[in-house]
Amino acid sequence: MNDCLVLLTKKYPFDSGEEFIENEVPLLAKTFRRVILIATSVSDGAEQTRPVPDHVEVHSLSAPRIRRAVLPRLAFSALKPLPAFVAGSDREQAGLSFRRKLFCSYFLAKSGQIFKCCRNILSAAGLEAYDGVTFYSYWFYDTALAAANLKREFALKNSRAVSRAHRYDLYADQNPAGFLPMREYLLQNLDKVYPCSLDGGNYLIKYHPRFAGKIRTAYLGTQDRGLSPDRESGVFHLVSCCHISPVKRVDLLAHSLALLKDSGLRLKWTHFGAGDGLDSLRDYAKENLSFMECSLPGEISNPRLMEFYRENPVDCFINTSSSEGLPVSIMEAASFGIPVIATDVGGTAEIVTPEETGYLLPCDFGPNELAEKIELLYHMPSEKRQKMRKASRELWAENFCSEQNYARFAAEITPKRS
Repeated sequence: MNDCLVLLTKKYPFDSGEEFIENEVPLLAKTFRRVILIATSVSDGAEQTRPVPDHVEVHSLSAPRIRRAVLPRLAFSALKPLPAFVAGSDREQAGLSFRRKLFCSYFLAKSGQIFKCCRNILSAAGLEAYDGVTFYSYWFYDTALAAANLKREFALKNSRAVSRAHRYDLYADQNPAGFLPMREYLLQNLDKVYPCSLDGGNYLIKYHPRFAGKIRTAYLGTQDRGLSPDRESGVFHLVSCCHISPVKRVDLLAHSLALLKDSGLRLKWTHFGAGDGLDSLRDYAKENLSFMECSLPGEISNPRLMEFYRENPVDCFINTSSSEGLPVSIMEAASFGIPVIATDVGGTAEIVTPEETGYLLPCDFGPNELAEKIELLYHMPSEKRQKMRKASRELWAENFCSEQNYARFAAEITPKRS
């Protein structure tokens, strides 16, 4: 079909981050004749770090330049009333405090700059030559507002504006202000919003029931890279993978492991991911986890991570986050048949079935609770452990295979024919 897709990301395919988009873009490129990908928050001088299919056209917007354009406007707009189109509950929520009003003003100013830059790129793209155009924001945030406004601006005969929704862009209580701007406006002006979990979909419907018909869960997915090999030695290998930040609580995992010092368990812990806390985490491991092997190599590319899972026995994947959407890191581990111990937050329960594919911990768990689950899995009879590995892989195959999910999603967001 002669359709065009305009995809708005944050940084992908520049720098690092948004690795989970890598599996989706090839399926989008198969469905749309042309894909115009605009990375909207790229550092100056950044180089493209990941390949894209041949007919995906890549553009980038300078994050520092947008920031310089936004800040003067912010100082001025914060003293003025919010624009008239900020109405209803959007206006009510933004007006509850000066902090919220300032946040809303910043959100509008930044989205406005993204919109203008995208409009300049797309004005020369000949969008009117296509049978249909979809404006697709990967995040339910400032780029989603830009996508909705681009659809309105170009006023094409057959166009749609859609957005995915994940965690920080979905759950208002995870924002420091306890507030996310322009929810009602976005739901009113987007054709569809696709939360990445049932939990996220239920959350949106709970707070915005009149838009229930526009909200539909669309799972992300990962590629089938095979199975992780069975353990040959007596060492029980634990793996975690995330950016080190307060919400990920990797230090809590380290403290849990420290409790196993006198347990007699032969353990190895590998953590992939960098962040400001990596050095202190390494120091803690050196001082408190010398009874076990620890490897904290920092950042790793997604292809190398997949190679690691395929070539190294892994007995358990651990996620200790206090907040999640539906973790792609768990999907990746489950695809290799790795049991999972994770916190019951966001949509995690949709990929971890207690006692069948792993274990769920309460969000406010203590280190002893995680340590007990590790011991339980360590001492599990081989036959039961193999059954758990098989169940983890089967749950992934049924719900989180990228080839199936992204082909279905690409067809879902194509412009509708009358």
